[in-house]
Amino acid sequence: MEEKNKKLDLKNTLNLPKTDFPMKANLPKREPEIAKHWEGLYQKIKETRKGKPMWVLHDGPPYANGAIHIGHALNKILKDIINKYELMQGEDLDYVPGWDCHGLPIELKVENRLKEKGINKEDISKAEFRRMCREYAAQWVEVQKRDFMRLGVLGRWEEPYLTMNPQYQATEVRELGRIFEMGIVYRGKKPVYWCIFCTTAEAEAEVEYSEKKDPSIYVKFEIENPEGLSPILKGKKVYAVIWTTTPWTLPANLGIMVKPDAEYVLVEMGDLAPGDEVYIIAKDLLDNFYKETKLPEGVILGTVKGEQLVGLSYKHPFNTREFLSQFLSPETVKNMWKIYPSEFVTLDTGTGLVHMAPGHGNEDYAIGQKFGLEPFAPVDDKGFYTDEVIEPLRGLRIYEQTGRKNKENYRIVRSPANFHVIELLKERNALVHLGDLKHSYPHCWRCKSPVIFRATPQWFIAMDKPMEF
Repeated sequence: MEEKNKKLDLKNTLNLPKTDFPMKANLPKREPEIAKHWEGLYQKIKETRKGKPMWVLHDGPPYANGAIHIGHALNKILKDIINKYELMQGEDLDYVPGWDCHGLPIELKVENRLKEKGINKEDISKAEFRRMCREYAAQWVEVQKRDFMRLGVLGRWEEPYLTMNPQYQATEVRELGRIFEMGIVYRGKKPVYWCIFCTTAEAEAEVEYSEKKDPSIYVKFEIENPEGLSPILKGKKVYAVIWTTTPWTLPANLGIMVKPDAEYVLVEMGDLAPGDEVYIIAKDLLDNFYKETKLPEGVILGTVKGEQLVGLSYKHPFNTREFLSQFLSPETVKNMWKIYPSEFVTLDTGTGLVHMAPGHGNEDYAIGQKFGLEPFAPVDDKGFYTDEVIEPLRGLRIYEQTGRKNKENYRIVRSPANFHVIELLKERNALVHLGDLKHSYPHCWRCKSPVIFRATPQWFIAMDKPMEF
């Protein structure tokens, strides 16, 4: 009877495997023990694979500028899976992990540390700043290395490659020297994303987009010899009408682009101003032009193809050849202020005639290079107009911060340059219409302010010339 009354221990009635695997994970204690257990595994595997075909995975390095995140883990684990698969196929493995120890991500972190101490970057020497960046990068290399090893990633962790190691830098200098000896390196200008508040260039992948309101203006450029286009234009003032949301780039205008196979209409706007004015506008965009500008409809005098407009010369609303010849090459002065064909012109917005500033846009730059127009950008690295613009505009800034932010936490700015360019266009009777447009615009990923396109001096390697290695 006593036996029946004994409490039955149910676990004794189950056929369970006998194991020393603990019921409690206790990860803070167990994980380091497991990691230590696998120490030296990479070297042991290498010993067993001597003489086997070599598998090499070249590692794109992470920045040494902070703790690893899920993106780092995904990157390294996927590579480790591939490496271990090849090991299981019987191959030898050479995986050298590394770190990128240069660049803005590291500099930015060091700058923030200095600001926290009330120190400006400009107040210390460049050598001291570089030393601080090296120390910062070295610190995070060790932190990230420890965490990657804890993920179980196999590799030569005891001898990684670091871009700041002298031997790597020396190799880069030697290779660059060889390229210079080939005569294929040259100095030039090209437009890049530029933050006037951080005073630095930005890669296309670095910029972020946010809604921004800009002026939306239609501007007329007077054609110099319109009768060459059609006899019916003799004695009339003929204008190529462009549309832009960046009035501040107009001082850098060197050409107008058209779509060669598109149809353009010659519209007489007799009621618009004294002396009949004829506007050149893409036929497919004429209705939209009337809708946007609220101007009365004019009389269509004729239709021409874009290719017929190519080569026509025009007058700039406020610049003169005499003034710009102080700053531009003779070739650019000879070729500027003409209409050029472009594969980049579309008929979805604007007028089908596109204002071209080769120093402030990639497509503009490409066409400018093709037709002998240099990338003229009369804006300094802080966003101020230089002496290369006329007196009323000189010294104005493209953007100034207002201290306010939008709902996405991006900075709201005002543009003294835009305002004064528009006022100048009004004075010169070159402004057809002024409106505004809210659109997606590139912003700096660091300071969250709008960036600009600006040509800056850069080094290039000519890929169209033979290389001998």
